Amino acid sequence: MSQFFCCEKVESYSQLNKNIICPYHFLKMFYLYRKYIYVIFSAFTANGGNILNKEEVLVAMDYLRKYKTETERIEAKTAKDGFPKKCYDTFSSFSNKYGGIIIFGINENKGFSIDGVYDVNDLQTQVTNLCSDSMEPKLRPKILAFELEGKNLLAVKLDEIPQNKKPCYYKPKGIKNGSYTRVGDRDDIMTDYELYSLQSYNDHVFEDTRPTKRADINDLNLKELSLYINKIRNLKPNFSKNNFDECMKLCGITDANHKQIYPTLAGIMTFGNYPQAFYPQLFVACVVVPGVELGDTGQMGERFIDNKRIEGTIEEMLNGTMNFLRRNMKTSVIIDSNGKRKDKSEYPLEALREAVANALIHRDYSTQTENAYIAVNMYEDRIEIISPGTLYGTNRLDKLGTSTSMEVRNPNIVRILEEKGSVIENRHSGIPTMKREMRKYGLPDPEFYEERDSFKVIFRNNSRQQKSSDIGQQKGSGGGQQKSSTGGQQKSSDGGQQKGSGAGQQNMQNIKQNEQQSGQQKSSTGGQQNSSDGGQQKSSTGGQQNSSVGGQQKGSSAGQQNERNNLKLEQMKRAVLTCCVEPKTIKELQTLLKIKSRQYFSTNIIKALIDEGKLEYTNQNSIHARNQKYKTKNMGEKDL
Repeated sequence: MSQFFCCEKVESYSQLNKNIICPYHFLKMFYLYRKYIYVIFSAFTANGGNILNKEEVLVAMDYLRKYKTETERIEAKTAKDGFPKKCYDTFSSFSNKYGGIIIFGINENKGFSIDGVYDVNDLQTQVTNLCSDSMEPKLRPKILAFELEGKNLLAVKLDEIPQNKKPCYYKPKGIKNGSYTRVGDRDDIMTDYELYSLQSYNDHVFEDTRPTKRADINDLNLKELSLYINKIRNLKPNFSKNNFDECMKLCGITDANHKQIYPTLAGIMTFGNYPQAFYPQLFVACVVVPGVELGDTGQMGERFIDNKRIEGTIEEMLNGTMNFLRRNMKTSVIIDSNGKRKDKSEYPLEALREAVANALIHRDYSTQTENAYIAVNMYEDRIEIISPGTLYGTNRLDKLGTSTSMEVRNPNIVRILEEKGSVIENRHSGIPTMKREMRKYGLPDPEFYEERDSFKVIFRNNSRQQKSSDIGQQKGSGGGQQKSSTGGQQKSSDGGQQKGSGAGQQNMQNIKQNEQQSGQQKSSTGGQQNSSDGGQQKSSTGGQQNSSVGGQQKGSSAGQQNERNNLKLEQMKRAVLTCCVEPKTIKELQTLLKIKSRQYFSTNIIKALIDEGKLEYTNQNSIHARNQKYKTKNMGEKDL
């Protein structure tokens, strides 16, 4: 026992005999490593205890100061002159979304500088009262008062509340006007759809079971239905004891709560002769866009290369959509290891099929979204599949493809299609299949985005890499065509002649540097370079040089580029007008249209459209309001 009470002094952890447990050693190690023990303890308690970790708050403050913006989980509130009049919206949105930290004493309007709070004790009391008396359900915040740069601050951390207790709302305004969600750095009032989806989840409402009262049993494909029922009878002996009508009710094909037999939505969408007779908007809209953004036009001014409305049952719409994608997809011929020719599609068809099937099966079929269709948009560089409805229940983006306990919005549709075996083969295998097939093709993993009322999947091709490799391909001094990003026209100080391969290398560097600015314009006739005749370059006009005597401008490609820029600007304006049929903020438009420069976007597009009378402010009283939205006005066919 003496070894457990050894009192030898140790100077470091390396000297500690792991077989010896000594009070002196224990206290010594605790003193040496108390800082790290505190950090570890705080990390654990911050997630489930009542202690807010100061290090976590400081990290959040560093982010605010560095990037000069709030986030989905970080909010700054000024409280120098008293308790903020409005902060219940942030308390509600954090509780309904992913949780977050609110730091009182930070002035956003002054570059997130530290102002301090008026009174720490009173502020803490106000926060506690707000959470317990004015929020439903009651909130249990983690609160930390601390000093920084000689000023007092107060941090409040709110965790996401359980799904079955949502929405959290501000009681004085009621559930409809007092429920908020976090959108970027904003607190937005929940839409009717968001409230409905939460309440239907809490009430265990499954929309695929609701009866289609305008339909009857004759609106179903009875032949296919009989084959399905007989198949289930063979697989389930106890099931076979029921008559045909009872079997349909047990399978969720017909409604069991009415005297008259009505097909359910699940029955119509899986066995209906023509489902769109009862649900006209439950279709798939497929389009091929001649560019990389909605609103881009082709050489003849066309907005769509191909478009099709695909109707029918879920299985029929799946097959129709895949035929559309296959028809509009590029195909290459490869030779396998056995010397056999094989066609390779631009995208892996199996991955696309899984994504389209998921959109059809797991979309929201509620009355809130039954007027919304599934969109499949095919661009030059990607395919986007957008389905109505957000992720269901407790499902989260970071769990997609990793969890086998994902909640299902339409259990009857899922079960019927699983048992039929024509659409669903193995539950929870869809997303792993998408990723596996994309990697086989050497393509990026699919991207998943959850919007407030929709879910989007993006598949990207390798068009960018191909364009770069095509431009980079250039034969050496032995001759070969060289495509000029400036239209093939170059002016040389010695009469247009360039000698040696060094000139070609320099031109190649110029091409790469100007690739993005020039839009990769290619020379139609010229651009040929031949080293055997001294490296002469022919321009797109047949090798003619620009002449100052003739008054020709140097680099006529500049005019071509201006024309392309003007065309691109008009295309962007049309895209904005299309998007703003439903009011949107500048930030939302920048995200949708992938525009980085807010100043350029505001000046050259938004302001221009307002001046033209095609766009208007939704908040006319305060045009510079933080959450100002813009709505399309007087939009004609030519604008679209």
